[in-house]
Amino acid sequence: MFKLRRKTRHLLFAGAAGFILSALIAGSLWLAYAQQVREARQAAEERWNQELSALKEAVEHSTVKVWVPSKPLETGQMITLEDLTQQELPKDRIPDQLLTSSEDIVGRVAKLSLPANMPLADNLLWENEPLAHDLRYREMGFIQLPEAAGNGSMVDVRIQFPTGQDYILLSKKKISELRDQDGVVTMTLDEKELLSLSSAIVDAYLHKASIYALLYVEPGIQAEAIPTYPANEAVLQLMKKDPNIVKQAELELAASARARLDGELAVLDGQSSAAYAASLSSASGQQRISDNEAQFVMSPSD
Repeated sequence: MFKLRRKTRHLLFAGAAGFILSALIAGSLWLAYAQQVREARQAAEERWNQELSALKEAVEHSTVKVWVPSKPLETGQMITLEDLTQQELPKDRIPDQLLTSSEDIVGRVAKLSLPANMPLADNLLWENEPLAHDLRYREMGFIQLPEAAGNGSMVDVRIQFPTGQDYILLSKKKISELRDQDGVVTMTLDEKELLSLSSAIVDAYLHKASIYALLYVEPGIQAEAIPTYPANEAVLQLMKKDPNIVKQAELELAASARARLDGELAVLDGQSSAAYAASLSSASGQQRISDNEAQFVMSPSD
């Protein structure tokens, strides 16, 4: 009995030793396998990161960031940084003249009406010149305006004499405000333009001339006209002698313009809109301004 227990004990020891040895071997193999898996995973992650970096680099080299309007821009609007946002576009699909720096855009003026998200090129923008110190707002109720004129329109203001002589008085002026109820228009003029305008007002008063405006077709593309009206020296001398003559002449011109407007409104009240438009079309010929219909008729005061 004692011998059997001793033998059993030896077998138990031998079994335990075998189990421990097997466990050690299995553990060693598992550790080796886990190490291999870890190394393989690290290698795969490094390879994936390298491929991702290469892909990102390829994408960065194939696209370019450009500045686009975040909202529609009006003709003549000065662009601020708040008006812009960045977009990435394929590099091989955009022209070289697109502006990629906000510094090349901010502070400049839109030549045309620009939609949102439109890439900006140099030829779409004006340089915004410094504001002249002698610029002043000038309200005028004596200028005959085209039907299509409105706030923001760009016009040339011209003077036409009964002899047929026609001169450019003010070139490419923006209508800052147009009051529909009385036709008074507001523009910004410098000192030279104000003096020339005053001379033209007296000229129109003395010689029964008409002062009218013409719209630009594409103001963002078309260059401004060169003023051709020569200030009348005799008129300038008269203005020096009697400064009130400019105001008097302007009142006469404005009254004539208002009388014409009232006449048109009276005709409109007595006709349908369609009949009125047809009568205007047949009476004006090529345009609303004509030698007979569009003239201010004035005479100097005694």
